Amino acid sequence: MDSFINAVVSGMISGSLYAAMALGLTIIYGVSRVFNFGHGIVAVMGAYLVWTALNAAGSTAWFIFGALIALAAMYGFGLLVYRFTINPLLKKPNWEISTVLFMLGGGILLENLLLQAYGPRVKSYPEFLKGTLQFGPIQVSYQEITLFVVVILAIIGLNLFFKYTYTGQAMRSVAQSIPGAKVVGIHIDGIFGLTFGLAFLVTGFSGVLLSTKYFLTPHIGWEWMIKGFVIVAFGGLGSTNGAIFAALILGIVEAIATLYLGAIWVWPIWFAMFLVVLLIRPQGILGGRV
Repeated sequence: MDSFINAVVSGMISGSLYAAMALGLTIIYGVSRVFNFGHGIVAVMGAYLVWTALNAAGSTAWFIFGALIALAAMYGFGLLVYRFTINPLLKKPNWEISTVLFMLGGGILLENLLLQAYGPRVKSYPEFLKGTLQFGPIQVSYQEITLFVVVILAIIGLNLFFKYTYTGQAMRSVAQSIPGAKVVGIHIDGIFGLTFGLAFLVTGFSGVLLSTKYFLTPHIGWEWMIKGFVIVAFGGLGSTNGAIFAALILGIVEAIATLYLGAIWVWPIWFAMFLVVLLIRPQGILGGRV
């Protein structure tokens, strides 16, 4: 029983990290209807930029400064990707397919650029907080608790952004109806650009969080991409709340399956659940937009 309880707690922590990773994907799709198949590589790119800042910094304060610069760069990168690539593609026929193929090809290009820059060797973040907390049968490290709290705060911050800021409300309006948003004077291209910037920043940040728990390689992005796709479709395409709930559910399932059946069974169980949900409720468990 103790092992089961610890597996559930571990699954919730992993699920929170998966939720952070899936949010960037669902934000872009929810607002612009563009599905970013290079999503996992964007997460890896953010993780490598912050890893570079960590290794170049001489103190924790400099690392925090470098990390903020790296995440700001991810935001700027998202703006540039939209402005010079996605925006022109959206004005062409069959943009749904062309944007998917472009993001997929862009992801492969970025993966190989990261491979050239950092090599194939596995990288890892240091353990920032040592020690474990024992609470009855539950045993969890301080670093995992910190990661969980950071994700919760980030999710709360995003919800407040979408609910109370003009830009967030504009994104929600565009997600609900582009013609209606145009009627009230919202600049659609501008909101799309800001959406890509925000999504790339969130995705890059999630890559940092994942890399503090798992190893980092240029190729790990495709595994993160597949997990993000399953989570977003499971929860409901374009629904941030759906992505959060789906990530927590699948994270707990992953931990329990690993405990009793072995890690080799995680993917079959994930996809079996995913296919059942699609058959019963094609819009996902919480279908909706942003």
